[in-house]
Amino acid sequence: MIIFLYGEDTYRSSQKLNQIRDKFLKEVDSSGMNLTTLDGAKLKFEEFNRQVKASPFLARKRMVIIKNLISENKSKEIQKEVVDLLNTESKSPQDDNILVFWEAADHSKSKSKNALWDRLVKEKFAEQFQPLKPILLNSWVEKEITKLNAKIEKSAIPLLAALVGNDLWQLSGEIDKLTNFCQERPITATDIENLVKAKFDDNIFNLVDALGNNNKKLALKLMSDQFYLESDEMYLLAMLVRQFRILLLTKELSEKNPHLGKEKVAHDLNIHPFVAQKAIWQINNFTLDKLKQIYRQLLDIDFKIKTNSLKPRILFDLLIAQI
Repeated sequence: MIIFLYGEDTYRSSQKLNQIRDKFLKEVDSSGMNLTTLDGAKLKFEEFNRQVKASPFLARKRMVIIKNLISENKSKEIQKEVVDLLNTESKSPQDDNILVFWEAADHSKSKSKNALWDRLVKEKFAEQFQPLKPILLNSWVEKEITKLNAKIEKSAIPLLAALVGNDLWQLSGEIDKLTNFCQERPITATDIENLVKAKFDDNIFNLVDALGNNNKKLALKLMSDQFYLESDEMYLLAMLVRQFRILLLTKELSEKNPHLGKEKVAHDLNIHPFVAQKAIWQINNFTLDKLKQIYRQLLDIDFKIKTNSLKPRILFDLLIAQI
């Protein structure tokens, strides 16, 4: 049997992997002697072959978990050899083995072909874990809180989801913190505003707001704050690119529909309504040409950072000065 778990939402795929592993330990081999986890990044085919073909010891099956073989192993040869082995084994199945491939990425979005990926996604037990859309994210928050025998006010759910975003690792931690603080009473919007550390988006919103209002002094301070906090420059750039892409697309929609609402923006851009509302507010500070110019500048910064032509701090400060 081959199981393939993959996608950007590593929180839910990790939970699924844990469920599969725990079920194996409970129903097949409580000793764990027939459970092996392989680091795909460093894996050699000889080791993979040995583990796959090994017979179970005092149990009816073995389980082999292979993590990030496709996304982190630089050897193309091992992937070809694994495909060949899987195709051979599928003709004369090794029923004693359960192979679980886990990938913290989604190669289906890549333009380059990958034979192992193409082989695994066709499996009966292949499951993709994409980031949750706003409605599903709200539902997930409510279910997680219910699992902890806690309650949350309906109006507070979208606020929590919007503040943290679909990073379920952080969101799970915030839920634990809120339920422990509120004890037996429902979680309120005030609790969330006081206790939840908003994701980087809010800082980006304030920075973009300062740029839109031509307040370069404030923008430089906010940028300086991020470097003082040792924020990762590539993450900072990625979030700026994301925000200005949202603004650019929202501006284009608004020119077609002057009475554009947050629901339309949220639906068309697949973003949370809270984020959509902020975008609608901010586009009034920019012309469409200005947004295109800034977006091109950000892509240029990305190239320059990767080629080490200038220090990131200088590039960001130049961006602010030129806007």
